[in-house]
Amino acid sequence: MMNERYTNEELVTRLWDKEIVKDLMARRCYYKQNDWRQKELDELWVKNPENQAKMSLSNNLGYYVGMDDVKAYYVDGLAEKRRAQLELVKKTVPGAEYGNSVMNAHTYHTVMVELSGDGLWARYLAYDHGHQTDPQPDGTAKGYWTSGHVLADLIKEDGAWKIFHIKSNHDLTIPSAPVPGAGGGGFGGPPPEDAGEGGPPPEGGDGGPGPGGPPPMPDLGPDPYEDEYGTPTVALPYEVKWAWNDLPKQMPNTYEPHESYDPAISYGPEGHPDRLRSWR
Repeated sequence: MMNERYTNEELVTRLWDKEIVKDLMARRCYYKQNDWRQKELDELWVKNPENQAKMSLSNNLGYYVGMDDVKAYYVDGLAEKRRAQLELVKKTVPGAEYGNSVMNAHTYHTVMVELSGDGLWARYLAYDHGHQTDPQPDGTAKGYWTSGHVLADLIKEDGAWKIFHIKSNHDLTIPSAPVPGAGGGGFGGPPPEDAGEGGPPPEGGDGGPGPGGPPPMPDLGPDPYEDEYGTPTVALPYEVKWAWNDLPKQMPNTYEPHESYDPAISYGPEGHPDRLRSWR
């Protein structure tokens, strides 16, 4: 049991550390939503030059490694996108200001935090649910609901918790407007004419496409986030498997914490999830 190793005072410290980690990652959500990306890097990420050289931020195509590459992608690249979006909006709304017709919010849910045995490292896991709306050339806007997960390694640096790695991947990106081919009603709308009656499957049926089953999944086209992924420092694409029940397997049993940081089981490029499945 945990208290066979730690005193009551140490257990309280570890509990408080978990709360600080949760608060830090929640603060990151707000900073990102407000496009305070440089503020995020300055206040929430590692400060030690050695750690900054190894810090990483990942998306579905791989990992940006080191402060310079992370900043070039996450701060400078996104700022350039916002400027381009503003010019696009100004074509139909000349008085538009920075951020008009842009909406971006991601919130973290079902949070798990695991502390290392030495208390100097933390591993964070949560679902990431959000939405994004971008302006279009014709003056309209296109919106999406997104679902994925966020995983992070954090280090206690000079007594303060800081982000070392963040792995943020999208599993589902769904248009918020009706989808052509889904009966005009988007997901949950009436099925296409060739998909049968819909409704519960007949006795002994598997509920697949056709009479008695749901309509086939419409072609949603390319991932709208593709133009944001850029060219990561380390290319290790994330394979979307539509199997969220695999996500908890990316985190070891929280009652048997790792003793200290190990890059091979981290959320940096050395600890790619394909290798993490050995934790099962």
